[in-house]
Amino acid sequence: MTIESLSELIAWQPAKQNEIISDGLLLPQTSMIMFGGAKAWKSMLALHTGYCIAEGKPWFGFNTTKCTVFKYQVELPKAVDRKRVIKYMNSRRPSNYFFKTAPYSKIDTGYGKQALERDLVTVQSRRPDTHIVLILDPVYLLITGHISDDYDIKRLLDNLNEVKAKHDVTTILIHHTHKTRVDSSGEVIDLGSEEIMGSSYFNNYADTMVRVKLLNPYTAKNKVKISFELTRHAESLLPTLEVDWSRRDLRPTIIAKETPSEDDISIRGLAE
Repeated sequence: MTIESLSELIAWQPAKQNEIISDGLLLPQTSMIMFGGAKAWKSMLALHTGYCIAEGKPWFGFNTTKCTVFKYQVELPKAVDRKRVIKYMNSRRPSNYFFKTAPYSKIDTGYGKQALERDLVTVQSRRPDTHIVLILDPVYLLITGHISDDYDIKRLLDNLNEVKAKHDVTTILIHHTHKTRVDSSGEVIDLGSEEIMGSSYFNNYADTMVRVKLLNPYTAKNKVKISFELTRHAESLLPTLEVDWSRRDLRPTIIAKETPSEDDISIRGLAE
């Protein structure tokens, strides 16, 4: 990187790269975090998002650009993950969607980072000249340190930033919310993107934060609300979605859509 004058900076032309998910939701070499409570269909949202990007198909009404997808999961046994993937894919077989189960991987360590880089090189060799979207599921199992410790999380995020820059990848992280908090009157306190578990560095790191929440955890456990809590690069207000996940084929259907008011601009991080 060179030092540039104002005129030189303006004259510089970046390489043409399309948005991976339209409306500023996911740009090349940026990061998205999808987070929510337990059993809120986060992993299925990750699988579905990867499929839409791998096929270049619309994602909840947003356009996507076809990319290679590498889903790196560290939570489920491989047999369980395989069963889910087969049920979701059915007869669909995108050749640019790759998977790895790595239950002991810790990306905040030098060894774990190098192992991930070797895997990325392998994926790149199988799909050369295509951009890679890396999905990491879930975050809390990818670190050796404490999820609330700023130093430990910074080490993880620094490693991910190095990987993104070195291998020209875009990242989607799957994460959890913290324990529900209530005020003195017993009302639930909802802090939007601050509901994410752990260090505040996650909010600083993410370009887009997508929250998934069960609409009713006691009855309709397949219906969720998807909201865009942080959209750093969006230039318009984005809708909140209600989605019904099918247990038959693990696919989502939008059942309601609500466009937020202008009063929501400040909390949704609308790009200036």
